[in-house]
Amino acid sequence: MENREKPETFTINGRVFTIHKYNKLNSTNTFLRQHCMGLKEYSVIWAEEQTEGRGRFDRVWNSSPGKDLTLSVLLPLTPQVIKYRQNITQIAALSVTRLLEHYGLRPNFKWPNDVLINSKKICGILCETVETGDKTYAVLGIGLNVNSNDVPFHNHDYFATSMHKELGSVVDRFEVFQRLLALISSSFTELGKEGFKQSRREIKKRLLFANERIVVKDGTKHAHMGKILDLNHDGTLLFQCEECNIININSGEITFRT
Repeated sequence: MENREKPETFTINGRVFTIHKYNKLNSTNTFLRQHCMGLKEYSVIWAEEQTEGRGRFDRVWNSSPGKDLTLSVLLPLTPQVIKYRQNITQIAALSVTRLLEHYGLRPNFKWPNDVLINSKKICGILCETVETGDKTYAVLGIGLNVNSNDVPFHNHDYFATSMHKELGSVVDRFEVFQRLLALISSSFTELGKEGFKQSRREIKKRLLFANERIVVKDGTKHAHMGKILDLNHDGTLLFQCEECNIININSGEITFRT
């Protein structure tokens, strides 16, 4: 941990977000999980640089210090929200797609936790749960490539991009940050009041690879070849396997198109 700045507060949609900004952390999600007992709900940990940024399955998440956004938000799982905890990653992805659309881009949601533009990854999301006493929180981590020019991240199937590369100009990171928090706040409110129904409709419009021939690895790492038929009401995939019947996939990842 290096050079913590003085916390700032912002009121967005009636919620008070406390921003804790650091020059360098190992991982914003790890830090927030370790220190959540001493922080207020809706606290945000923002690091200019992560030395051990991570995504699902402990994959490395790389970003350009001072150019991108790497942050984690502490969201209270109230009785109205906790039954939809498995959908928080998806409403965060919807918030990111809406943000990028505001800038004139055309992103898609790659189930279960990525946002892509032109088949290149621009954002990854990691949501973890932590309990402190009688309260349960979601630690929502978001890595968004904003002003990277030589984007350092790629994985087995997808290269990366950034807002700067797609728009051809530098973007105001703080403006992006504020807009993102506002969208997350409104989506979180909607989830508590109306459930996942409306968000699901919006996500389906942006769902990548719908009705395309793809390979999905489920939570047991078993690979299924087939097509995505639908996004179920609980956020799982309705999948037509080529080797079996229609199944529901509640965890895993899309590996590639065939």
